[in-house]
Amino acid sequence: MKFGKKDTVDMGTDGTLGMTATIYYDKDSITIPYKNLPYAQVHYIPIQSPNRRVIYRLHFNGVNAYFPPSYIEKNSGNVQFEIPEVYELANIIWTLSPSGQRAKDLYKSGPYFEKVSAYFKPYLNHAIFKQLDFPDSLYFKNYYDFRENSFAFQFKGDKLVWEGPYYYVMGDDWDDYTSLFRKLAPLAEDFARKSNFRQFYKNNKPYYQQQINRASALMPIKNMWQWLENEFPKPKYQSYKVAFSPLIGGSHSTQNFWTESFGETVMFICGTDRYDSIPSLNDKQRQGLMSGVVFTEIDHNYVNPASNKYASSIDSIFSKRSTWTAGDNNWYGSPMAVFNEYMTHAVFCLWVLDNFDQATADYVIERRESLMVDRRHFNRFKEFDRALINLRKKDKTQKVVSMYPAILDWCRTQL
Repeated sequence: MKFGKKDTVDMGTDGTLGMTATIYYDKDSITIPYKNLPYAQVHYIPIQSPNRRVIYRLHFNGVNAYFPPSYIEKNSGNVQFEIPEVYELANIIWTLSPSGQRAKDLYKSGPYFEKVSAYFKPYLNHAIFKQLDFPDSLYFKNYYDFRENSFAFQFKGDKLVWEGPYYYVMGDDWDDYTSLFRKLAPLAEDFARKSNFRQFYKNNKPYYQQQINRASALMPIKNMWQWLENEFPKPKYQSYKVAFSPLIGGSHSTQNFWTESFGETVMFICGTDRYDSIPSLNDKQRQGLMSGVVFTEIDHNYVNPASNKYASSIDSIFSKRSTWTAGDNNWYGSPMAVFNEYMTHAVFCLWVLDNFDQATADYVIERRESLMVDRRHFNRFKEFDRALINLRKKDKTQKVVSMYPAILDWCRTQL
């Protein structure tokens, strides 16, 4: 080991089950095992060299997921669709909570919602609901914190356990992995036991399976996956998972998880009733519209890293916020976040053109542009989208990742 001028040498890696670090010195060595999954583990080791004394800081980084070899072998190259049991418990609790009852972003219609409302009505005085009443300004932060982090829990009998493979999905505490759901897990467990939630979930498994089958039919994930990794050579993921609930409305998110060289991206989205309940749509239109729900979560995992290369230009152009977005939109508070939302949805439109007949593509793209401009207030999206489409038409061989300089040049002309 060669020491520089600093008094502390800092080296380490992500923690993995069974991992060890061995330090060799002279003819001896010391091996330190990682025993703190999923948290970080740090050791400070004083080392006296012939010239001076230094501190060797050996660290194992905390990880938000650990995939054992059996999971990697089973799921590499696969797409999974799930309505996870604890995730559905969290969605039911939130929908019935005071905040959920006031919310406008949940899917509170149809036979399943009515069944949920009727079955759990006798339990609405449970203590957990008193903990889920937030002002509007804190609604989305707490909604995602509660809903998404429930994904890291499973039932073991009547007990909620936190044993992986996922440990943390989103939030502000990346040291201790504290989340709203984790804080309220004892109350969620008690609610599940008293309401006999597990039997309710079991009784509705045929409906959940029908929803899973329909989601798989309407969202060709493998096609999207291959298309995106062709357009964005980096990063590469080995597994895709779609977790959803029939009670989710328009609030979606994505997260990626890694164990060494195995990467999995998970999308949290709504159920297919969102479009299956509209009789005027044909199945190709439903497929295009429903694909937009998941594609625009998937491609954040590709668009966002590609955008970072152009951070200076993006910050300069999209700091002129009033040009690009109107209304609230505080969820997209930075220039980079605004640009990534533009790019993410415009890339979806390119995929639509490559995978649907012209009539269906025109319909789906028009709906996407209307959504972005009229409802989400990204007021230059239609022009941005058409500019990216025209760039592609000029040279159909170019990858999306190589189109960044040209689309940013176009953006400058709009200021």
